[in-house]
Amino acid sequence: MESRELSKEEIIGLIAEFKSEVRKNLAKIEFFNEKIDELTKMIGGVSESLIIDNYRPANMRKPYPLSTWDNIIIDVIKENGKPTTSKEIYDQAMAKAKAMGIEMNEVKMKSKINQCLVKLANRRGDLKKVKYQGRGYAYVLSE
Repeated sequence: MESRELSKEEIIGLIAEFKSEVRKNLAKIEFFNEKIDELTKMIGGVSESLIIDNYRPANMRKPYPLSTWDNIIIDVIKENGKPTTSKEIYDQAMAKAKAMGIEMNEVKMKSKINQCLVKLANRRGDLKKVKYQGRGYAYVLSE
């Protein structure tokens, strides 16, 4: 096998790729540690010898802080008091943004709301997607 020198750009690319993989794996570790905690509580605790020590690295990232748009979306779902479809969220969040004076054009607002829904449901876990009466999915607060 022939070896060759890596260019500076290739090295930077590899470093970025490796860091990305580390972040993904740390997120998985955090997710599984939370599931272990939940399951342990469900059975009323178990002997430490049966569970591998929780590994929570000191450099684990803090959850993303909530933005104004995140708070608007959460408020809309709280006010509705029921599973809320993305269309309902769009309509009500756009009205709230207009009242707050932070409105943008419709395409940008829909994009911003969609990004926030992904962050709140997939990354932070503040929202959950649930099946909704023939309309696909709706969002609810996770608690």
